[in-house]
Amino acid sequence: MPSRPGVDALLNELAASPDDAALRARAAQSLTKLGRHREAVELLRDRFVNLTAHDGPTLPCLCRRCLKPDLGETHAQDMDFARCFVVAHGRVLYYWAPSELADDPGISRSVGARLAARLA
Repeated sequence: MPSRPGVDALLNELAASPDDAALRARAAQSLTKLGRHREAVELLRDRFVNLTAHDGPTLPCLCRRCLKPDLGETHAQDMDFARCFVVAHGRVLYYWAPSELADDPGISRSVGARLAARLA
């Protein structure tokens, strides 16, 4: 299982502060970047409600019932996609982004701001 300096520290810090939503999201992001998708989903599932609506058929559905924790990437319509997420107000929203844009902070900021505004 890949590791990186910092992810273990984040997980230890989270163990000491399990209610810190921002720390939980950072730890899940770090795990996702390492390909540890199941662990990331479990961290989020532990404290956040999945708001993702049931969807399909082009890309795998990311709703609570259908979400496959180990599936972090997929291919559809001649494109590669990465599973991304944002958190706000105790909720998590998963979405597929084209792989080349998955690490773009502008996309996650935009989706996160929209989610926060809708929940406010």
